[in-house]
This record gives sequence, C-alpha cells and structure tokens, in this order.
Amino acid sequence: MLKGYFSLILIIALAAFLRFYQLGQNPPSLDWDETAHGYNAYSILKTGRDEYGYKLPLSFRSFDDYKPPLYTYLVVPSVAVFGLTDFAVRFPSAFLGVLAVLFTYLMVKELFEKKSIALLSAFFLAISPWHLQFSRVAFETNSATFWSVLGTWAFLKAVKSENHKIAYWLSLASFAFGANLFMYHNARVFIP
Repeated sequence: MLKGYFSLILIIALAAFLRFYQLGQNPPSLDWDETAHGYNAYSILKTGRDEYGYKLPLSFRSFDDYKPPLYTYLVVPSVAVFGLTDFAVRFPSAFLGVLAVLFTYLMVKELFEKKSIALLSAFFLAISPWHLQFSRVAFETNSATFWSVLGTWAFLKAVKSENHKIAYWLSLASFAFGANLFMYHNARVFIP
C-alpha cells in the first residue's frame, strides 16, 4: 500500500522541506501582523485575554483591523511548545500549507478520479511561489486555502458517498467551511 503512495509521500516531503526549512530565519523578521498574532497568542496563553484585555475574543482588535480569531488561537499551542519565537508564530501556517498540499491531492483525485492529475496538482501547489510565500509567514490567506480545500474535498466525498456516510462527510465539510469563516475575512464572501 505504501508503494502506491511513494510519489505523494515525496511531494509532501518536498512541501514540508520548502515550508519549514529555516522558517524562523527566512523571511528575516516578523511583520506587524505576525507580531500581533504572536503577542495576542502569548497573552491568551498566559492570561486568557488579548492585548486589550478582552477575554477569549472572537475578533482581535490588533491595529484596528479586527483580525478573525482562528489563526491567533492556532498560534497559542505553538507558542506554548516552541516559546514566543518567529518559528512558533509561523508554524501553524507552514503546517497548514503542507496539509493543503495533501488535501489538494485528495480533492483533485475525488474530482477527476485520476491519480496522475491529483499528483500533478499536489506537486504544483507544493512548489507554487504564491503558496510558498504565504505558507512561510503568519498570514490568514494560506490557512484559509487549507480550510477551503478540506471543506471542498469533504463535500465531494459526501456527494459521492453512500447514504449512511453522507452525514459524516457533510459534518466535516461544514466544520471546515465554518472554521474558514473565522480564519480570513474574504472567506466570508466566497464560502457561503
């Protein structure tokens, strides 16, 4: 079974290498949005409140741009494990970037039922300069891509599944699409 997935494993390994290699050093420093995510995650971890003193907010005021909360909450366990570092702030984005490559494979395989097309799609996403750039910084854009692909794959599985499995796949799709609404403002436009 593992033999049949050798190409996919290589693509996932390539995606992980490109996203995690020197993640804390390259890009050279956090930008202000990344800093806001890190500081708020650290504050939530230590006090349960954001930088303005709000307890577990559903929107982070930050620089008066009111960020959706999910990415910041994903940074909390990363900061707990790795400390308040550039790597910790960027880790969730890089991790979800790698998972997006895997679920792109699964989504395209579900759509076209051809392993070769799915492998090419996963490979192109793994090396895509756009996706690499956003996977290596703590921006919600990349994370929203993961939730969109996961939700679309689960929805396609629901459409093609037997009656007793439809609820499972629709629940996963609903969870992914719902999570996306709290990940990135643009998702609130195209997800519904």
